[in-house]
Amino acid sequence: MKLSEVQEMWTSDSKIDELNLGRESTKTPELHAKYLNILSNTKLQLRKAEADYYRLRRDKGKYFRGEMTLDELQDKGWNQYQGLKPLKHDMEDRINCDEDIIRAMDKVEYVKALLYQLEQIIRSLNSRTWDIKNAIEWTKFTNGLM
Repeated sequence: MKLSEVQEMWTSDSKIDELNLGRESTKTPELHAKYLNILSNTKLQLRKAEADYYRLRRDKGKYFRGEMTLDELQDKGWNQYQGLKPLKHDMEDRINCDEDIIRAMDKVEYVKALLYQLEQIIRSLNSRTWDIKNAIEWTKFTNGLM
């Protein structure tokens, strides 16, 4: 799921109909379940993205050291590395500057941003019942029922 999709869903789901607070109160568990499912799936996506990133780092290390076989290179669609074998202390810089590594890290960071958004939505849903109770109390107060 995309971050923009979650943000659009939350924009519509977060609204509380002040004229039907009873319905809004019963809608809270449904929303909680919806976003909890999305959160769980996103945590799994993060784990997969991190695993892919670490596998790619390992493969790029082998690539730059010239340790990959021709079959492995063909499977990945990479050409044989033509540069000098980097020294141990240069390897980290070489790997971190690689475009494939940068794209993999961007994917990990994107999923982390999505995860953060979902965690904040769950936090907001946890206080939604209190917000609705407050709205009911305010309505009673303004109508002179208290």
